[in-house]
Amino acid sequence: MYRPCLRIGTTLAMVTTAVCLGSISSSQADTLRIGGTGSATVLMQRLGASFAASHADTSVEVIPGLGSSGGIAAVLDNVLDLAVSARPLKPAEQGLTAIVAVRTPYGLVSSNPNPGDIAKAEVAAFYANPAATWPDGTSVRVVLRPKSESDTALLGETFPGMAAAIEKIRARIDVPVAATDQDNLEMASTIKGSLVGTSLTQMVTENYQSQLHFLTIDGAKPTLENLESGVYPYSKPYRFVFAEEPSPLVRRFMDFIASSEGKSILRASGSLSATR
Repeated sequence: MYRPCLRIGTTLAMVTTAVCLGSISSSQADTLRIGGTGSATVLMQRLGASFAASHADTSVEVIPGLGSSGGIAAVLDNVLDLAVSARPLKPAEQGLTAIVAVRTPYGLVSSNPNPGDIAKAEVAAFYANPAATWPDGTSVRVVLRPKSESDTALLGETFPGMAAAIEKIRARIDVPVAATDQDNLEMASTIKGSLVGTSLTQMVTENYQSQLHFLTIDGAKPTLENLESGVYPYSKPYRFVFAEEPSPLVRRFMDFIASSEGKSILRASGSLSATR
């Protein structure tokens, strides 16, 4: 199972950035350096390997463990060429360009083998109910993310009343908190009756599909076909963040993402190109 450097909070993210990147030589002008949200790490490794294989004298380094904020900060400091962010830029992060380059279905998963279906309007109450059970009677065990994590905001934006439900759940001492995207799925896979939010991309690229199972929402499965058709409307955007004037290497990588080869890798990894 892939395990990148852990990140807990913005302060540690910056320390992690320095530690992980400290040994990288800045003299390798033909090296594209990418980092950011943990759920896209393996996806970026797959894309980077194919991009480098088709572009002579070019290599790609994917730096794990930074998170969206750490990746953006590293681009601002000219340490990374490209950050992958699961959140929009903040007002203080000026001088950068952010575009939604990739989308992946986003939903709810459980270690319960048959978690069933849930209506969008009922998700928040289901989360907040300490007596909630799965169809087989197993207790629901929610795993939360830190307040600052992009998935916390995404859940709150996706389902009505979810932001308030999450705050209510935080008061319970029995609810664990997963610090990173990798912790999130690792904990979910080991807790009986777990319930977490995650992306199809992370499920596919980190090989959790046999251990964790998506709920259907209003009868719809979180598949690429359903996302494309609009049958399943819930997605997680991955924003590519780079300098206001991107380097030629970043431009070539963006073109590769939009190419037939890039799109094929994205689809095989549970994602869709959103650029063109």
